[in-house]
Amino acid sequence: MLRKTRKAAAKRAGGAIKPKQQPGTNERPGSWHLARTETERRLSEFEFRLERLAQAYYRWKAACFAAVCDVPLTGDDVAVLNVVRMGDEPKRLSEIGQLLNRVDVPNLQYATRKLVKAGLIETEGSSSRKETRYRATATGRSVTEAYAELRATTLPPMLEALEGWTDKSEAAGSHLELVSSLYTQAAQVAITRRHQP
Repeated sequence: MLRKTRKAAAKRAGGAIKPKQQPGTNERPGSWHLARTETERRLSEFEFRLERLAQAYYRWKAACFAAVCDVPLTGDDVAVLNVVRMGDEPKRLSEIGQLLNRVDVPNLQYATRKLVKAGLIETEGSSSRKETRYRATATGRSVTEAYAELRATTLPPMLEALEGWTDKSEAAGSHLELVSSLYTQAAQVAITRRHQP
């Protein structure tokens, strides 16, 4: 509340909000603010690789889906559709969020509404938002099957051609799970700091 009041007062006065003073390290001219130390540099390189991987992955999902269906969906939308279809069991929005490690409920709601409107999923159960479950329609099942077929003939052969893919993918998967938990912890620390005076 205090933060909002300070911002509102500064806005009325026409002043700029100064960021909180953080203990810092000396930055060399021409260096990058996210890579001031060797550890930060390595972290930044890792994060850029992660960012590029994520962008390529979501582009791939959208392209694969576009090849089998005329409904324009983003990679995020395709992820929601595939999770709804997973196990052919209806799922609540909270379950979809948990499976995708997402907390952006408004965006998930938007995606499910978009998929319902496209006739790929449907709702069942209570009129309460919390209790509403989503399941794939016959069209949604047909499209996700076509998606799975195209995926099976495209990516697995490429991955199997990589030397040591099986062992490397298992090791990478374990490391990504660990790093994911570290980012979750770091986010909690950042949230706690945000609420300190």
